[in-house]
Amino acid sequence: MDSRFNFLSATQADLLNEILFRRKPNLLERVRQVENVTSEDAEEIMTVLSAEFTDNLDDDWEPTDYGRTVGALMAQFTAPRISEWP
Repeated sequence: MDSRFNFLSATQADLLNEILFRRKPNLLERVRQVENVTSEDAEEIMTVLSAEFTDNLDDDWEPTDYGRTVGALMAQFTAPRISEWP
């Protein structure tokens, strides 16, 4: 998986970078230093995105508008990982 996240739109890549910077800056720095994201780092990124999504559910456990944006980012981030599965 490309560590520059070229498979995401510019807006999605910016959002991913912002979330990682806020929640797990050491992970963001580690990913920026390599050409390809390891499967372990990709799993950790998904954990961070899942926490961001969960933190943006309303009182009825439905995603807020921002939560839906994060959910779409999660789906887009997962797509290349699925295509790489054996």
